[in-house]
Amino acid sequence: MAGEVKIISRTYRKIKGKYYARVRYKIDDGKPLDILRQVENKSAIKPKQAEIEVELLKNGPAQLVAGKVTFRQLAQHAKDNIYVSALYDNQETKIKGVRSVVPAHSALNNLVAFFGDVDIRKINEKKLTEYQVARLTGTIKTLRKVSLSTVDRELSKARRLFNIAVDEGWLLRSPFTKAVSRNLIHDAAETPDPIKTRELTDEEARRVMNALDTPQRCHTLPVFIAAMDTGARKSSLLDYLRWKDINFGDEIITLTAYKGKGRNIKPKRWPVQMTSRLKKELLQLQLQRKNKNDAALVFEHAKVNLRKLWTAAYAEAGVPKGTRLFYSVRHNFGTEMANEGMPLPALANLLGHSDVKMTMRYYNMNKKTIDKARDILNRRAIVNR
Repeated sequence: MAGEVKIISRTYRKIKGKYYARVRYKIDDGKPLDILRQVENKSAIKPKQAEIEVELLKNGPAQLVAGKVTFRQLAQHAKDNIYVSALYDNQETKIKGVRSVVPAHSALNNLVAFFGDVDIRKINEKKLTEYQVARLTGTIKTLRKVSLSTVDRELSKARRLFNIAVDEGWLLRSPFTKAVSRNLIHDAAETPDPIKTRELTDEEARRVMNALDTPQRCHTLPVFIAAMDTGARKSSLLDYLRWKDINFGDEIITLTAYKGKGRNIKPKRWPVQMTSRLKKELLQLQLQRKNKNDAALVFEHAKVNLRKLWTAAYAEAGVPKGTRLFYSVRHNFGTEMANEGMPLPALANLLGHSDVKMTMRYYNMNKKTIDKARDILNRRAIVNR
């Protein structure tokens, strides 16, 4: 857009109890255009109008203006301003951005492949449902068929985008009303997938380790052993574990996790055990490492193609398709520790949980548990005869 910007009027609107500063303008002799920005209260309208006017006259008309915002523009705005690499302060508290940029951008790209340059005002429940069906059936060109949980994550990203548009004043209301959100985005707890929530058995774990012990995959084997012997989350091992967190003398590893949403998320750190076989793998990695900086990631090179290699190894080991790679190992760790008699509060500490209710999800009523209950009851029956 080029030309002279002329301010036509400065007004405001009140929509559902919220105030919006409104500046109407036109470029040369073109048709009138609006910019709306939400404000905290009525007294903030005039300052916001002045801010908008200065922005228009100084920088020219913004690309994102009411009535002229395409979904592609909105997605790009989110990539440039919201879904950027996380920034941390000296205490490693997140102050801006997100920890996982690539998955977020991937979800936005998938949404753009369907909605493209459609005006965001024209996207409604019908359009969103069409997207859901298209993703589940694989009818979007260049995009493969995916699971319901994947579509739920992508629609959650779309809902975030529309909320951003409303906050910026580019859209009066989001198409994701409470009813629409309930209809389109499913709570994972409502439809648990027994395959995706299953644990890896000890026999399956043995076969996976054999499948990983090849020239093409062996660089990822230490990660699998670390996951088996610590029960750590994927991010704790691949994204946050550094050499300064490894204490070979005391055989202790300090894990880190960032849980929650929003800004100012503080890291949680806790110590876990270092088994003999894990210590052996880590010592070998230490000898091979080229980066001698203690702040270097322990599994920096193991991250390369890890998902692809593990998926192939799981298939080769006969693990049911759809089994989650890291979750199944973490679940195995939690279940084994619980079945061997470790108190739930202690297990919660090892898993990095702040509430033992979370730890209960990793406790399975398997054969070991049933056998243990039978032995206890049989001993009690003998005593009471």
